[in-house]
Amino acid sequence: MFDLATMKLFFSMLAIATNVVVLGYFALLLGAGFSAAARDRLDWFYDLVAGREMLYGALVSGTAMLGSLYLSEIANLPPCRMCWWQRFIMYPVAVVLAVAAWRRYPKVRIPVSIAVLVGAGISGYHYLIQWFPTLEGNSCSVTVPCTTAWFRVFGFISIPYMALSAFAFVFVMMLALRHNEADAAG
Repeated sequence: MFDLATMKLFFSMLAIATNVVVLGYFALLLGAGFSAAARDRLDWFYDLVAGREMLYGALVSGTAMLGSLYLSEIANLPPCRMCWWQRFIMYPVAVVLAVAAWRRYPKVRIPVSIAVLVGAGISGYHYLIQWFPTLEGNSCSVTVPCTTAWFRVFGFISIPYMALSAFAFVFVMMLALRHNEADAAG
C-alpha cells in the first residue's frame, strides 16, 4: 500500500497543490495592483486562511518532515548533505509552527519566514545542481552526491523540488499571517 511509487506520486501531488497556492497567491498579489477583481480574490484568500495560517504551515512542513523520513528510513534513499541542511531547517519549522498554532502565538512569523527563505534558497540550489551537476562545487559526498535525483515524477519533481514547494507554501502562510494581523490591528 505504501510502496515507493505510490508515495512518490502522493508527495508529488502535494507539491503541485502547494505550488498552485503559492503561484495563485503571487498572481493575485501582482494583479491586485491593477484589478479590483484580483483584490477581491486576494481578500477572499486572506479571509479563507485567517486564524489558520500557522496550522496550515505546520501541516505542510510536518508532512515534508514525515515525507523526508519516509524516503530515507523506509524507502532507503540516503539523504545527501544538502538534504540534511534542508531537514535542519524544515524540522524545527514544523515543530515551532505546530506549537505556535496550538498556543496561538503568532510572534514566530519573522523567524519562521527567515528560516523558510534560507531553506528555499538551499532547496532551489539543490534542485538546480540536480539538473546542472557541473554547478556543484564538490562540497557533497562522493558516496551520496547532491547531484543525484533519486526520481523525477512527471519529469521535474524531485526531492529538493518538494522541499522548495513546502518552504514556499509556509512563506505564503507567513505573508498571509502578517496581512491578517495588520488587518485586525487597524
